[in-house]
Amino acid sequence: MGKAKPKYCEICGAPIRGPGHRIRLEGAEVLVCDRCYEKYGGKKPGTFSIMPTGRQPARRTYSQPSRPKPAPKPRTERPLVTEEIVEDYAERVYQAIQRSKKSYQELAQEIGLSMNDLRAIAHGHREPTIKEAKKLERYFKIKLIESGGEELLEKKTIPRDYEPTLGDIANIRIKKRKK
Repeated sequence: MGKAKPKYCEICGAPIRGPGHRIRLEGAEVLVCDRCYEKYGGKKPGTFSIMPTGRQPARRTYSQPSRPKPAPKPRTERPLVTEEIVEDYAERVYQAIQRSKKSYQELAQEIGLSMNDLRAIAHGHREPTIKEAKKLERYFKIKLIESGGEELLEKKTIPRDYEPTLGDIANIRIKKRKK
């Protein structure tokens, strides 16, 4: 702004004598005259706060009405034991099928899975669901489900109101991948 041009109040439009006042009104920064400054300076706490004049506005002088973010639900509300399908499930199922010397059709009926599901799992085309894995485990007496209950015992010591940092989340992801 040039020095020659008088400044005008952005609320009432009156020319401003002196430096004027910067205030934040409804989230917008406005330059106001003394009269409007008095009028809006003492009112509506929260909708604006006085801006320091002549400097870059200090970052924390205004409080933006931020919507409180819903706190992320801790994942451990599920049963404390996490169940995961073992990595070599296909091999284990396939060998069990070979040992049984029965056809896929017979086995599928006896286990209670469709033949396509059984074949897809045995050949590693897809991972069985926990429910399917339990049926296969019971039938073949093999282990397909790993329970990761050990990790959760040490997690118990973390205070309840603890918010994980991005680094923690990255570590958790890396740990899971290493299995």
